[in-house]
Amino acid sequence: MTLAYIIAEGERDIEILQKLLPKNLIQDIQFIAGGGSYRARSLATSLLATRKIPVVLVIDADTDNESQIFEKHDLINYVLTQASSGIPFKLFLAIPQLEIVFLQDKTLIEKIAQRKFNDLEWQFAQSKPKDFLETVLGKEHSINERIFSDINDKEIKILQQHPLIQEMIVFLSSLISDVITAQR
Repeated sequence: MTLAYIIAEGERDIEILQKLLPKNLIQDIQFIAGGGSYRARSLATSLLATRKIPVVLVIDADTDNESQIFEKHDLINYVLTQASSGIPFKLFLAIPQLEIVFLQDKTLIEKIAQRKFNDLEWQFAQSKPKDFLETVLGKEHSINERIFSDINDKEIKILQQHPLIQEMIVFLSSLISDVITAQR
């Protein structure tokens, strides 16, 4: 039984979410790579309207400008609300990109990169996390592969403390508790 769909822009985003979300929460979740922001939004709308199963949509804000983020969130939320017919859904905008979760802890990313970062580099990391990670970790291997092969369960828990991941855990937990309550 599919409890919910998690839709993200691409396969790499799905991989990040599958590694960082607790296994007990995602066992009945179907992950779908949307193939870009617009297609992911369209897919989320269609699934809400036709399948009547909760949807989590995770897309990059692609900016850290607060008014642009608010506007994007408001517009997408409105469209999803129109399609949902009361079915639970949650929109998560990764600010500025989902790879920001890897920068949850500076010492952890310094350990993985095997170097220290100065304040200017760290500012760049916060504004362009994907570019930063590709620059410091190299492009020959995927960022995800490089990071997840170099960290242990304790360090995964550090990454799970990112507010975006925490909010997703809360939402997915609420869906699970709703299902358990409904089955009683």
